[in-house]
Amino acid sequence: MSVQENEKSPAHPSLIQALLDVHMDFTRSRDSQRLLEGLLGILLAQTGSEYGFIGEVFPAAPAPHRVQVLVSQPATWKEALPVRAILDAALVTGEPTVGVSTPGAVLDAVPSVQTFLALPLRVGTDTVGMLGIANRPGGYDAGLACFLLPLRTALESFLQGERDTRRKHQALPEDPELRRMLLGVEQSVWSLYIPSRELHMSRRLLEILGYAEGEVEPTALAWWSMCHPEDRSRLQRLFADISVNPATPLIEFEYRARRKDGSWAHILNRARAGSPDERGRPTRVMGIDVDITATKRGEERMSALLRALPDLIFRMRSDGTYLDFSCSSPEETLVPVESFLGRNIRELRMPPEVIDLTLAHLDHAIREGGLNIYEYEMDMPRGRQSYETRLVRSGPDEAVAIVRNITERKLAEHRQTQLIRAEKLASLGQLAAGVAHEVTNPVSYVISNLSTLSQYVSTLMPVLRLQEELAREHAPDAALLASQFARLRELWGQEDLEYLLQDMPEMIEESLVGAQRIKEIIQSLRTFSRSDDTKPQRADLNEELESSLRMVWSELKYKCEVKRDFAALPPVTCYPTQLNQVFTNLLVNAAHAIEARGEIRVRTWQEGEEVVVQISDTGRGMSAETLARIFTPFFTTKPRGQGTGLGLSISYDIISRHEGRIDVKSEVNQGTTFTIHLPISPP
Repeated sequence: MSVQENEKSPAHPSLIQALLDVHMDFTRSRDSQRLLEGLLGILLAQTGSEYGFIGEVFPAAPAPHRVQVLVSQPATWKEALPVRAILDAALVTGEPTVGVSTPGAVLDAVPSVQTFLALPLRVGTDTVGMLGIANRPGGYDAGLACFLLPLRTALESFLQGERDTRRKHQALPEDPELRRMLLGVEQSVWSLYIPSRELHMSRRLLEILGYAEGEVEPTALAWWSMCHPEDRSRLQRLFADISVNPATPLIEFEYRARRKDGSWAHILNRARAGSPDERGRPTRVMGIDVDITATKRGEERMSALLRALPDLIFRMRSDGTYLDFSCSSPEETLVPVESFLGRNIRELRMPPEVIDLTLAHLDHAIREGGLNIYEYEMDMPRGRQSYETRLVRSGPDEAVAIVRNITERKLAEHRQTQLIRAEKLASLGQLAAGVAHEVTNPVSYVISNLSTLSQYVSTLMPVLRLQEELAREHAPDAALLASQFARLRELWGQEDLEYLLQDMPEMIEESLVGAQRIKEIIQSLRTFSRSDDTKPQRADLNEELESSLRMVWSELKYKCEVKRDFAALPPVTCYPTQLNQVFTNLLVNAAHAIEARGEIRVRTWQEGEEVVVQISDTGRGMSAETLARIFTPFFTTKPRGQGTGLGLSISYDIISRHEGRIDVKSEVNQGTTFTIHLPISPP
């Protein structure tokens, strides 16, 4: 089954940050295998997949070998790549392709695969590579393919570069010496004769600097004049040491050279001294220059981006040793930034519980390969701060940690919680009179019935006592027994006990119904007013809707006919109290929108991995202008003093917090329909 993409789908910031970190590491190490392992780690962590691979595509190869695995988890996929039929379909269409294991069709993979997504990597019309990921909870969809667009683009560029490099090397002659010479010319060769300061540069080096042959004087002095002033003295000292030291090894250095247009080129130089004179001192230095301007600019942009990010970024070994460290906010650390590199986390002035928490998640991230997120608090010089750390494996024995200060977010969440509670209290205030009326009715007839039952019991007591006397007589004489039975018949006829015995069960049944109604109303109040735990819970939304309907029944019963259409729903991971508040807001608004007599319809159903709740009314509806503003805080169409203007705004925030969405359709005099989509298990 092919999956269509929307190329405008935005990438999540955590994916961009992870790619930046892996790219920065590759810039330093130039280790292609390490780069691919890091990208696979990001792929699995960001998608929540259990297995995956990155492969290169060779269209001309025989069918089983068209996709060659470069890196995989598990490692056995390098020798036996699974689900070939899905991969072949993706190669033919060039589109992301999903495979799902069903009772009648099991995906051919070891270890077992339930769901699989194949993502072709394309440059123009050519497919250069393939990504495969498997066993993501909830399966795969088009949105995931769009989400991974930055990672796919990075891999496409890398694989195309590797292919171009192979083609260039294949085009060179077989003679090793000639191959080295041509490669050197391509990379810009220069030769300096020390005694005369005569300098010869290859045409390629002149092209890098924007000059034609003959435009630059072939002397060291001309070269020094093109070097950046901040680099010149350093290079002159370096060459002075070379000219007197016969044992100078291969040297590598970077410098900046002015181009003809006045801009600066960043050059990486590798040079060696040779041709010793009679005293053994070198007379010639030969080197190869590589233009790394683009790389430097990329590093500068990346460095600027990292400095702009409000995060601490670490690369750590499994034992807790810091390998790399980036920090744009030094005040976020308890020790100087330079003190981190090479040190173990246990050597730092950090609370022991934070150290233990970090090492536990670090071990899990490296061992399991998933994304680990945890929060903690620390006392800092400017007060107690809250932090969130995201850990993802970046190599066999290391992980990248991104630490963000979330103190402001925590404060905002606290303020949001307070706002939700305030709006809840306002709703309770508006519903208080109706709820009191709903409780008063059953309480009244329960009290009335109990009063009547009390009278019935008083009437029955003489009969019951006489029966007690009869029960105690072990051997009564005939005269006494006849007297007692005569008295019993007299009492029975005098008080019309037949009527009491018929009426009492009905009164008890009415009282039980009334008590149950009171219990339901109280339970609805408790449900509405309770505080959610910090962790989400599993809840049946049909039950939550029934609770909300009982809560607002006094608002509905006199002018609304409520129709329920509830389908069987799986339990949803959510904050039940908050959803109960959303349902209550929508039901009350629906009742207020009906001016005389109307209908409210509440429907639920399951749609894929989502549960849908729909609340419709036949009220007065809304204009397009009103519809555009209904989720704006403090906007209300109700008269002053009858609404806070926060109900729908808070409802929108609550649904967003649940990773869901709320849609609304309305027309003037045609009613309004709110539709809520909630994931069964939010990501």
